[in-house]
Amino acid sequence: MQLTWTPSPVSDEKAFAAMKAATDAGATAWSSATFYGNPGHQMDNIALIGRFFKKYPEYKDKVSLVIKGGVDESLHPINDLEANRALLKETQELLGADVPISVYLPARLDLAQGKADPVKYMAPFDELRKEGLFGALGVSEVRVETLEKLATAYSLAVVEIEVSLWSYEQEIQDVIAWSTKTGTPVFAYSPLGRGFITRTYKTPEDIPEGSFQRYVPRFQGDAFYHNLKLVDQLDAIAAQRNLTTAQLAIAWVASRGPNVIPIPGSSNPERAQQNVESASIELSPEDTKAIDDMLAQFDLKGGRYPAAASDHLMI
Repeated sequence: MQLTWTPSPVSDEKAFAAMKAATDAGATAWSSATFYGNPGHQMDNIALIGRFFKKYPEYKDKVSLVIKGGVDESLHPINDLEANRALLKETQELLGADVPISVYLPARLDLAQGKADPVKYMAPFDELRKEGLFGALGVSEVRVETLEKLATAYSLAVVEIEVSLWSYEQEIQDVIAWSTKTGTPVFAYSPLGRGFITRTYKTPEDIPEGSFQRYVPRFQGDAFYHNLKLVDQLDAIAAQRNLTTAQLAIAWVASRGPNVIPIPGSSNPERAQQNVESASIELSPEDTKAIDDMLAQFDLKGGRYPAAASDHLMI
């Protein structure tokens, strides 16, 4: 997402270098979406991947693509069969006919329909799977009660939810516990708190115009400065263990369960490689207890999404 849905997308040359570095380090499952682009260019991420494989065809067999769709141009959830068929057709055309889509999933479930009957809501997606347009189903931002209902009808290849040192509410923990029980992989997105945990921004004013973070309550006003106290404590813990805070954060996310896969994004090749390697750092029981105790005592301020986008979270 950070390669194309940003106020200043990087060049193909820089993006390709980061993509190669991540893959060579072992990050061979890529998460993309039919809407990871700026307004009017929402398919840019898919197109970028297609250009990458055209230039480096030897990587086609190394990478599994997990693609989120199921939303319209205004990012409202849709499960319409023909609309998603059209999204998948355009995605395949941009990727190249010989690049398989391993997993397709709705980025969000509609609040009313998805909550009332998630099995029925997912039926059109499963129909497209049966047609051979992609390999397996996944879901994103759903609670464990919804997962249990879906699992009675479908085989889910992946569940994508936000997991980080500032996004670890009980409902997220419940999904990870379900993942451990069932063996279903969890794609843990934004494991670095959208750059907050790594101090990408020193003040709310540092956030560029057009950035998603400008609309997130946790990045705004007094909440921003209050939440920095969490990073202060994380910095101290990381320094004691001779780690960067980014390494600590990714290692902690990976330690949440045997099937939890952090999916940090970066346009910097060196950082991309470091992020992958960080997931293999093993924290001691004492380390995790110190972090968990600190998190339990910290009162985080602000929601993780703008109010207008919160209706479709953890359905």
